[in-house]
Amino acid sequence: MQTTVNATTTGPAAVDHWDAFEADHAAERAIAHCVQVGMGQLKIGSRTDQLQALLGSCVGIAFIWKKRGRCGLAHCLLPDAPQPQGELGARYVSQAVPALLALLGATETDYPDIQVVLAGGATMLDARSSRLRIGQQNIDAARRHLRKCGLSVQYCRIGGKCGRTLTVDCATSSFIVNEIITAQPNAAYANA
Repeated sequence: MQTTVNATTTGPAAVDHWDAFEADHAAERAIAHCVQVGMGQLKIGSRTDQLQALLGSCVGIAFIWKKRGRCGLAHCLLPDAPQPQGELGARYVSQAVPALLALLGATETDYPDIQVVLAGGATMLDARSSRLRIGQQNIDAARRHLRKCGLSVQYCRIGGKCGRTLTVDCATSSFIVNEIITAQPNAAYANA
């Protein structure tokens, strides 16, 4: 949305235009803090950030640590690393859980204060073969590795056949999970 301010306007009308201009740009500034978390990435945010991941068969693991004003989001592509990973990352669920905890600076005594959100893990392919059930494998790995660290999931929206977005708002210590609904493959569309 574009706002035009007329430089020759005086009086109360000029203030109204400026208020509209400021309101438009306040929304843009808020959007500027939205950080996209891509496949295999993890990001940590503070009080002014929003972290967002677009998930299909990948699983998103969010940690919200309200007490410290920190949040983390991992966008995990695969369940378990073939070999133990010493580096921080989120390609594998087995790598992401300890990496998020390390980047947040959380110790075992802090775990009860961390809210865990789990989303994604959809079946995006024809899953007749167990090898193609990556979404379910990611879900199982997330639950296993979170349990291993003594963390419990407070909210999850997993599985199914549709993608999702997971957004963590660090300013409010809240989250939103939205399902991405696609049109039916045989749906008829009207031409304009």
